[in-house]
Amino acid sequence: MKEKNPLLVFCVGAALLAAGLYWLFNSVEVSSNWWGGYYSIGSAHLPTGMVIVPLLVGVFWAIVKPESFLAKICIVVGMVVIIASIIASVKFTMRQISLYSYAIMLVMIVAGAGLLARVLLFGDGNNKENKK
Repeated sequence: MKEKNPLLVFCVGAALLAAGLYWLFNSVEVSSNWWGGYYSIGSAHLPTGMVIVPLLVGVFWAIVKPESFLAKICIVVGMVVIIASIIASVKFTMRQISLYSYAIMLVMIVAGAGLLARVLLFGDGNNKENKK
């Protein structure tokens, strides 16, 4: 029986996975619609510019009363809200590609991940018990 080379299987799997992911990530366009939007909280509509209010309140509070722990919490919450709203406003769209290209891209990713999993999870496949 032919001996398997686990390093070769790992390298081929890593190359397939990397190439497939690179191709997939280059086929996706990222855009943002930050301007002029609204966030819906229940029945209320909050303009996107309002996400900066907790940060401004926290900064004002920290200047007026520098030892206040709640002011620091308000600043951190304000920054988290701003970062979360920026991430929430990002939109991913797939560029127009053929089904053939899309299928090859997915097969490369799955095959590469499968080869890596075989080597990393199950070793080289050459069990000493099976050898005669």
